[in-house]
Amino acid sequence: MPLDNIYVVAVRSAERFLKRGCFRPIVPFVLFVCVENTFRSVLSEAMFNRVAPRGWRAESAGVQGAPAINPVVVELLREIGIPLGPKTPRLVTPDLVERAARVVTFGCLDRCPIGAKEKGEDWPVPGATGKSMDELRAIRDNLRGRVEDLTKRLPAA
Repeated sequence: MPLDNIYVVAVRSAERFLKRGCFRPIVPFVLFVCVENTFRSVLSEAMFNRVAPRGWRAESAGVQGAPAINPVVVELLREIGIPLGPKTPRLVTPDLVERAARVVTFGCLDRCPIGAKEKGEDWPVPGATGKSMDELRAIRDNLRGRVEDLTKRLPAA
């Protein structure tokens, strides 16, 4: 089979796989990791995805399990015009860290899988426990500024 025919077959096969959702093109992503993936990492993921540079996206995870996202996150995001669809906490895995272009942690870098330290930075931002709504808004606004700064430091995708 001539090379140009092989190329046409490969392109058509790839197009069929994409239409079926069998694989997605690789898109660089920032992985936000907090202890339970219920507050800081979820806020950061949602805010990043709202202002992400072209070709970038965010995901989030936690180093230990939790049953649900902190319900105040939905309210805090709604106040700044960002909807949060269905979201369940998930655990960080070595595969997630390996696939991430950048890793941002919230005081749990020492508990993340190998590789996170080389790709990441740790943001000293407090969690939600015991905080008033005004304090939670201040945390959200702090994260928002950090996320916007991070988007300016990322290379073009």
